[in-house]
Amino acid sequence: MMPVYKAFSRRFIILSMLLGLLLSGFFGAMLYQKELAIIETDFKRDVDDKAMALERELLANLEVLFAIKSLFNSSEEVTANEFENLASDFLARHHDIQALEWAPKVTGDNREAFEAARREIYPDFEFTERASQGSMTKAGIRDVYFPVYFVEPLKGNEVAFGFDLASNESRLSMINRAIDRDLTLATKSITLVQEVFDQKGFLIVMPVYEGEPSTVSKRQEKLQGIVLGVYRIADIFESAVKHTGATGIRLLLKDNTGADAEELYANYSSDKVLGSLQKSFSYSRSLKRIGGRQWTLIATPSQGYIAERQSLLPFFVCAFGSIFVLVGGGYIFLATEHSTMIREEAVERNRELDEAKLALEELSFTDGLTGIANRQCFDIRFEEEWLRALRDGTSLSLIMVDLDNFRLFNNTYGYIGGDQCLRDIANKLALTTNRTTDLVARYDADQFVILLPNTDEPVLLADKCRINIEKLHIPYQASSVSDYMTVSVGVASMIPTKHRSQADFMANVKELLAQAKELGKNRVGIARDILAANRGDILKFQYSQGRSTE
Repeated sequence: MMPVYKAFSRRFIILSMLLGLLLSGFFGAMLYQKELAIIETDFKRDVDDKAMALERELLANLEVLFAIKSLFNSSEEVTANEFENLASDFLARHHDIQALEWAPKVTGDNREAFEAARREIYPDFEFTERASQGSMTKAGIRDVYFPVYFVEPLKGNEVAFGFDLASNESRLSMINRAIDRDLTLATKSITLVQEVFDQKGFLIVMPVYEGEPSTVSKRQEKLQGIVLGVYRIADIFESAVKHTGATGIRLLLKDNTGADAEELYANYSSDKVLGSLQKSFSYSRSLKRIGGRQWTLIATPSQGYIAERQSLLPFFVCAFGSIFVLVGGGYIFLATEHSTMIREEAVERNRELDEAKLALEELSFTDGLTGIANRQCFDIRFEEEWLRALRDGTSLSLIMVDLDNFRLFNNTYGYIGGDQCLRDIANKLALTTNRTTDLVARYDADQFVILLPNTDEPVLLADKCRINIEKLHIPYQASSVSDYMTVSVGVASMIPTKHRSQADFMANVKELLAQAKELGKNRVGIARDILAANRGDILKFQYSQGRSTE
């Protein structure tokens, strides 16, 4: 019996050891994978922090240009000293700006006068253009010039002083597009005229007009010049991310605006080979559009980043589990319990995160695409304002805005263009209303509503919304109504009573909107009449018919 018992015991021990080793290896691998998942989540959060820091830096620099533009808008003639004083204050706080510049519009007949004016202080000043990299020559004869007339700081940017931005066809085309549409635009990556090293930069241009021209011809006529910000991409990038916490992240910045993506900057050497684990962590984050450019941040962790966040726990579970198996079966139980506890903690953590996420989603009243209130928020506010107006005996007005032929717009410009159109219109509607009690919300795919408690002029606001949206000049060549995106509007007001319902009120507004569309679109439907799309007709209607009714 003993040999048989010993053989059985030996086989049992061997099998137990093998089973224990397999279990130890399994739990070690499981902890390793769970640890990697946590590291990946932390990595994405760190990259998002850097992307948001870069977005904030770009927006802060854009605000500087708006401030410079305000200087020219508020003064009939800005002197070099005024420009220098304001620009130097900003440059002292924004070290990543290469230069702030002013380039007036100069016709060929006025060239000599402009050059002579600057030669009073700078005897060698003249309009220049690029002959070769780092070499400048006198600008050729052309009808219109955009010379860099003011530049701060001058030191380090001497070669750009007097440089004619109109000397480059692609840059001139971008400038004309900004002028015609009153847009703030950024160039693609360029080599700056003042650059002596192989470092990429870009310009942001902002047109300045006399007054507020609303047409292309008027903008060209009233143009004073353009405000420019000159930036080195590396300086912007490093200034933005240096204050973020995480290190050891390989970052690549790309410009995805055109058909072909262009690499703008990388904070690492391209000759290093990535491991398979590093590649599996690769993460892309699109930045907000700045000056019409779409930049994307692509990140991969360094080996040090991963190693710093990895623990020896998976190794210890496997190693000590094996030792415990060899020493005795009692240690197997301890190793299993330890692994189970960690797994349960990880599951509980994920469950809590999921519950928190669901709670936040349930509380969110913001439309994910446009950033304004969504349908759920509107329904709640509509109910609240209706009951308040019913209780107080005050009026309640409702404006419904519908994009004309939006499905055709999507088919023509694609869903990306359609989404951007919705965002632009939502932003303009939000800016058009000026009372904190008013609510602008996205009601349907291509419909918006404006809830106006206790207001006296809903008709004027409705027409103002229609006019402001058309002034956005969102191109729409396929439209049968206009060359730009237009909207039809329905507007109604009433004092709620117990005999009226919200549904009736809403149905009335939708009916007015439908009448506006049937009569040609780009109109405001008021009561039983549809008015032509201009403020004069609205005013005439109000004097003759009174304010809008239910």
